[in-house]
Amino acid sequence: MEHRTNTIISYVFHPLLMPTMTFLILFWLMPELIKPLTIVTLPFLFITTFLIPLLSISMLKFSGSISNFKLESREERVMPFSFVSIFYGLTTYLFVFKIQVNEIIALLLIATTLLVTVLTIITLWFKVSIHAAGISGVVGFFLVFGLKYPDSMAFYPLLGLLICAGLVMSARLQLNAHSPKEIWAGMCTGLGICFGTLYWFV
Repeated sequence: MEHRTNTIISYVFHPLLMPTMTFLILFWLMPELIKPLTIVTLPFLFITTFLIPLLSISMLKFSGSISNFKLESREERVMPFSFVSIFYGLTTYLFVFKIQVNEIIALLLIATTLLVTVLTIITLWFKVSIHAAGISGVVGFFLVFGLKYPDSMAFYPLLGLLICAGLVMSARLQLNAHSPKEIWAGMCTGLGICFGTLYWFV
């Protein structure tokens, strides 16, 4: 039962779902920060940041380039992460230069793409927890919103995200997917890049 619960947590907070989750919370609680985007933009973001990367990973699995979807081996992670970096870069380009979104949206997408790219580079030598990096990155975003916009609703999602981050990292440890060092490395990388990028430029 415990193993199943930890597995469900890992799926629900899959790293590829973090951009969609971030914007879903913003649309729900702080829509004024991401105008002129509306909720109808969310499906497009979901397709470009989750479905297309997932499809590319599936193709790698069926072609035999990776052994399974868990990507337990550091060596097997490099190619899928590289593809995800490219897809996220293209998504950022479309939103920033073609749709011409506001500064906050642009920074969220740039920070996310930067995080994925840095994680890909790190993975060349060291395995880190992408789950920890992903959820910690979202925590970093809402921590900035809470500091920069104290009158906003950022406190409530931040509190929930901190709890979720603890659950995710605990689940990854209990599933023996990562060592504590890999969890800490992912957490610090995600939090540092996402918090630092948004805080510095907002």
